[in-house]
Amino acid sequence: MEKKIHLKVDKNDKDISLRDVIEKITEIQTANPDREVFWDGDEHAICSRPR
Repeated sequence: MEKKIHLKVDKNDKDISLRDVIEKITEIQTANPDREVFWDGDEHAICSRPR
């Protein structure tokens, strides 16, 4: 699996909301229609992989 990390999120950063993460996921999905974008809880990051 070719996983690409687009954005790591510091779990101690209180300024980042769930809405911010969802908006960023939508933005990445729009820019990369050939990839499946998802939240990776182990990495605490927004990632993608080829469909």
